[in-house]
Parts: sequence; structure tokens; C-alpha cells
Amino acid sequence: MAVYTSLSDSDMRALVADYYLGELVAFQGISGGVENTNYFLNTTTGKYVVTLFEEFQPEEVPYFLDVVSHLKHKGFNVPAALIDIHGERLRMVKDRPTIIVDCFPGSGLDSTNVETCRQMGGVLAKLHTAGEDFATHRESHRGMAWWHKTSDAIASQLEPEQAQLLLSQIAEFDAFIAEQPDLPKTTIHGDLFYNNTLFEGNQLSAIIDFYNACHSWVMYDLAIVVNDWCSDITTGELDKAKYKALIKAYLHEREVSPEEVLAWPYMLKIAALRFWLSRLEAWHGAKHDPERLAQQHDPLEFQRILEARVRYTPSLMESSL
Repeated sequence: MAVYTSLSDSDMRALVADYYLGELVAFQGISGGVENTNYFLNTTTGKYVVTLFEEFQPEEVPYFLDVVSHLKHKGFNVPAALIDIHGERLRMVKDRPTIIVDCFPGSGLDSTNVETCRQMGGVLAKLHTAGEDFATHRESHRGMAWWHKTSDAIASQLEPEQAQLLLSQIAEFDAFIAEQPDLPKTTIHGDLFYNNTLFEGNQLSAIIDFYNACHSWVMYDLAIVVNDWCSDITTGELDKAKYKALIKAYLHEREVSPEEVLAWPYMLKIAALRFWLSRLEAWHGAKHDPERLAQQHDPLEFQRILEARVRYTPSLMESSL
């Protein structure tokens, strides 16, 4: 959540004045991510987060706000956009679509453990069930079309072994998914890394950052979570205790189909590839800009995860025993 668009004191005061938030007390940019600009905002009525969308056009943002509103209505602690004095939830600030949301208690995890993985597994299953009746079906902006286009564009910039791994895994997934056109889908988070959650101790307090939400395969979203929450970042290998805790909790809350069990190894690999590819794209796009490059995540982390999944993918059902 790096700061790409700077707001002055007068900018923030003008924004706050259009909400029922009292008076501005303080604000501070949030560092750490790579897609949007975020600020912590303190006013006389509480603590909030201001988000300026750097990649989306104004007409694209309401989908994500609707997803969060739907999940909030279902009882999840998620950051729904506040309504301003004009009855609007989306503003334009410095030519960027902008929202203000509540700041939830808790803090981000430095790392996961068996208990946080267990909690995430159960909540994720409930999230997937809650997303089934969300009416709008939006394809991922980083889905199959994107990874084909991006891999073709970037393959020549990689080492031969990297390019072979990238292209062969996409071809393998294409062949599999062509034979499984009816795999269960729902509205997914699409980026539920552990740094997109807040915890108070070991207790999950909120899920944040729904700006990769889309209508996609349920198992794909589960694989995204497993790859981030349960992997050793130095080797890419799964931590068996974390993996078992997360999957067992998930399967306790949601029954999976035989087709999903069959798809699981492919989803683990393609989920790793998707984040390897997005990091490669960002890294190569920033490699001539040292300041921007320093804000990018290391692509090798997900290359190692993908390589580990190619070597071995566990059965989905063995962890339920």
C-alpha cells in the first residue's frame, strides 16, 4: 500500500469535510503494498483508511465496493466504503477514484502459525459460500487472458529455464481446464495473503483489500491462500502442520466436489504461477527505476513455490482425516 499520490493537509481537510467524520486530527501514508495509495486517517470521530485507486478507472471500482458491501451484509468484518454527505461512496481526488473505510482493530501478521491458518481455513470456506449469491460476475483482470498475454510478452526476458517453467505450466493448466468447464465458481477474494488480514493476537478481526475480487474457481482462491499462508518462503515447500490445519478447517465448513479434488494440484500450481507472473511483470517494469523497484515484491519467492508444487502437490482430502 505504497503512497503514489501525495495528499496535502488541505487536500485531506477538504475530503474529510465532505463526510460525517468530524474534524481532521492527523493522517499518515501507509507503505508496504504495490497497487494503491493508502493513508491512515484520524478524525475527532475515529480512525479510518483513505484509499486512492491507482490502476482502476472510476467505472471499475463499484464492483469491488459492491463485493465488500455484500460480505459485510453477510456478517463479515470487511471494510465497506463510507457514504459522504452527498450520498456517494466513491470520490475523485487528484484524478484518482477514492474511498474512505473504517479502520478495524488489530494488526497485520508478521508470519502465520497453525492457529491462524486454522482460523483462516474456516473463515475462507464461509466467505466462499457467502459469495455464491453475489449477482455480478466479473472476470479477473489478472485471469487466464492476462497470464497468456503477459507470459508471451515477458518470456523472452527470462532465463530459458524460467521461460520453460512458465509456459509449460500455463499449457498444462489450459489442457486441464478445457476438460473441466464446470468447476464450481464463486465470488473470490483473489489476493487473500496473510498481510490482507488483521488479527488481535491469534484472533482474526478483519479481512481487507478486495481489489482483486472476481468470479472464479473456488479451489483457485483456496490455493492462493494455501500458497501464501502455508509455504516456507525460503524453499517454497508447504509446512505440513499449517497446511493440514487450514485445509481441515476449510473442509469442515464447505463440502468440495470430486471435480474440485481432481483440480487441486493444478490450482496450487496455477495460483503460484499467477503471483510469480505478476511479480515478474512489476519487477521488469520497474527495473530501471530504483525507487519503484525497491517497492516491488521478490518474484523468486513464488518461483520457488511453483517449483515446489511441480515437484509435489498433496491430496486435498488427506488433510481432512
